[in-house]
Amino acid sequence: MIDTSHPDSEFIFRAGAFTDRIKNYCRKYILESFEERKITFQDMKIEALLLLEFSELHFKENLNSISKSVNDLNVEIDKLEAINISNEDGNCTVCNTKLETFDTLIKEKDFRFITICKKCPNEIYNILNTIDWATGAAFI
Repeated sequence: MIDTSHPDSEFIFRAGAFTDRIKNYCRKYILESFEERKITFQDMKIEALLLLEFSELHFKENLNSISKSVNDLNVEIDKLEAINISNEDGNCTVCNTKLETFDTLIKEKDFRFITICKKCPNEIYNILNTIDWATGAAFI
């Protein structure tokens, strides 16, 4: 648990917001056409760049690790961005894996159900977890 009175807590929460936005893009691109995904993947890369720039100011002690992870993230996004295969209805538009939808039990409309792919975003999630540990956002 983060001590919200600690002077770095604001930066930790902001770093977590960067990685959360990238995770949200992972739930978006799995439903999009090849052309739509190009924009989403570019947005993910921009978010990663902004995270890196933010980290240069606020997480200097872990900048090498964060920089390597952001590079790995961009490599993985490039791999996914190049995939253009046919998919069956109800499957991920990138890797054609059956999508799963979960009830979050949150009553707000936009957050009630989430649909995920259990395959193609896994490496992105692993990289983001590494970044969350390096920034302290894993403790949120």
